[in-house]
Amino acid sequence: MGHLDERDLLESLDRWAEQGLLSSEQAEAIAAHEGATRSAVPDPSGVSGGVLLQYAGSLVALGAVFGIYFTVLDDLSEWARFGVMVAVAVGWTALAWLLSRADGGAAAGDALGFGAAVLWYAASLQAFAAVDWLGGDATPGQMRVTFLATSAVGAAAGYLAAQRIPAPLAALGVPVAVVWGMGAIGWWVGNADENAPGVAGAQVMVVVGFVLAALAFTEGTLHLDRTARTWWQIGALGTTNVAAVVLAIGEGGAYEGLLFAYAVGLAVAAIAARQRVAVVFAAITLYEYIGIVVFRTFEGAMAAIIILALIGLGTALGGTVAQRGGWRRLRLGQ
Repeated sequence: MGHLDERDLLESLDRWAEQGLLSSEQAEAIAAHEGATRSAVPDPSGVSGGVLLQYAGSLVALGAVFGIYFTVLDDLSEWARFGVMVAVAVGWTALAWLLSRADGGAAAGDALGFGAAVLWYAASLQAFAAVDWLGGDATPGQMRVTFLATSAVGAAAGYLAAQRIPAPLAALGVPVAVVWGMGAIGWWVGNADENAPGVAGAQVMVVVGFVLAALAFTEGTLHLDRTARTWWQIGALGTTNVAAVVLAIGEGGAYEGLLFAYAVGLAVAAIAARQRVAVVFAAITLYEYIGIVVFRTFEGAMAAIIILALIGLGTALGGTVAQRGGWRRLRLGQ
């Protein structure tokens, strides 16, 4: 079935049948040929207790590893700590791969795969820490090279984990790593003598984040399944949102106006492409813009909080009226 999982294939066949591109019989024949059965697709209405335990346990274990790294291993040399991190990352990746193929272990493989990508990124950071290219003694040039190289490692680890383990959650970290790396290039070009990415770096992060989010709008571009593409969008738009809001708050002026433009543009693109995640981030960005403007206008007074609360409640009530009026038939995709 290539890069389509069973649920993706069945949803695509249903959509093509609805559009008249296939007959129902042809859709069922294709599904049968690819071995995709509707009984094999898990019920999306809810999450089982076992799945919750797999995610929770895997993420707690990841936190414990970093706890050991920052406490027990603190007395080791930098290169020894690098060796430990690589060994843990290798073991974590292997365990994720094995559990993803075990009966009932898909959720554990997904969570552990995400953890494996994080550990490979941390190991790459530790390598640069060992050569003193991180920390107070590092030059801006050394830090930029460090961030570029480690972002490449983190993005590659996350993408491979999302594809090969498979661990869709690992796709969350790929655009985050890429956006940060591209921000380092913006830092290099526009703020070369400073110790921080600055305005140029942040603006590059915003632009690259939107481009990466757009790549997840179509099925075949990233060669990832539907769940991984959703996490990819969350990572890309979340990182973009943080950079844009920091610019709007820190710089004000035109960057506040750009925040509003981002919200409107993202909303239009999301509705046109039927992307639910993008619609959510468009709404978040719009409310952040409103919040910044209101708080600047009222200088953080109680009136600002009351106004924001009324705007939010008014929007919710407006959505209810729209739903009753027939807008409920508008359906968005991912």
